[in-house]
Amino acid sequence: MPDSDDVSDAAAEQLRRELLAQAPQFDVGTSLPAKVDALVRRRQRLRVTVAVVAVAAVVAAVAVPLSSLRSAPLGHKITPVTKPTAPTSSTTPSSSTTTPPVATPLSCNALDLWTTPVGTVVSSSVTLGPVTVTLAGTTETSPSQDPALSKPELTIAISNGATFYDPLAPPIQAGATIQTDEVIPWSIAPVPADAASTPTMPNSDALCLAYFPGDSLPVLLLGLDTGGAHCCTVVRAITVSTTGLGPAADENVGNPGASLSPGGGEAVIVTADNAFAYTFASYAASGMPVKVLIFTHGSFLDVTKQHLDLVSKDVSTWWSSFTSNPGNGLGALAAWVADQCVLGQGTSAWTTVDQLQTQGKLSGPAGWPTGAAYVSQLKSFLVQHGYCSS
Repeated sequence: MPDSDDVSDAAAEQLRRELLAQAPQFDVGTSLPAKVDALVRRRQRLRVTVAVVAVAAVVAAVAVPLSSLRSAPLGHKITPVTKPTAPTSSTTPSSSTTTPPVATPLSCNALDLWTTPVGTVVSSSVTLGPVTVTLAGTTETSPSQDPALSKPELTIAISNGATFYDPLAPPIQAGATIQTDEVIPWSIAPVPADAASTPTMPNSDALCLAYFPGDSLPVLLLGLDTGGAHCCTVVRAITVSTTGLGPAADENVGNPGASLSPGGGEAVIVTADNAFAYTFASYAASGMPVKVLIFTHGSFLDVTKQHLDLVSKDVSTWWSSFTSNPGNGLGALAAWVADQCVLGQGTSAWTTVDQLQTQGKLSGPAGWPTGAAYVSQLKSFLVQHGYCSS
């Protein structure tokens, strides 16, 4: 199927001009045009997930103020250190456990590599309950022109005296462009309600701690990027215990990105279903229904059906997107039907789709499924991916 640019050339050029106007914020020792181009790619990729970001922001704003979720004030910069953290032998951990707090289920650091000169040794920490995690490394520029950390290392300290060290390896991804000793941080922190109008640097708040159901200690979470425009976001979870660290578990959420949100005293990861990208429309016109994850027993678990309030908000977004541009909205309509099935409204949703087909409103750009072919493909796809029963 044909692909199209994420945004128009005019929109991309306007974004470049806006970023160039912020030139004093960039490291003048590196290529400004390259950084601008990288930012444009990232902002274009984020554009598709505005609806998911808005949903996550509502949850975060209601449950816990954003300022209380950070280990440092807004705008706090990473702190240069004189030398990298060096591993030492771990102390003997005790067997004590800690009851997680209810009011603060997550905390994220403040990290901004875009304004830090290449070659700077940096360190940033986050604390939640009895656990403090420090991420240290040297700032570099990745082959994809994104700010990166070279030879990154994690230090995990527990208040009972146990300390663990772990090198941070990049995600294993086919076709990844990053080097083996570099990682590209990507934010997974809660986002403010006005994030669409006031976007932050994409590698801000990439290191988090969060309590999930059943946790006695918070889980270490990292947002990582594999480089490129369509691939790209990985959420890494590492279980922390008084006797050591569990194996790293990576969840490749793809294009949408992810955002932590507090819910009922425990954290959830709000993202979207990347399987919808390019399936019924070009990337820019693809609707991706909301997806909610937790991390439990060493793996990620889809708990979207336990958060129907988020699905209800999401379904309204996709219907509005379709009706505002029906001639190029079949990607959004696909996400709307998926959400409706999750809400138990599949029968009425398919009735609406049949009516739209009868009225000749299931049209779209050449090369993508339309009309009866669209309906047939959509039904098969949603059954295959567990959204609708038939």
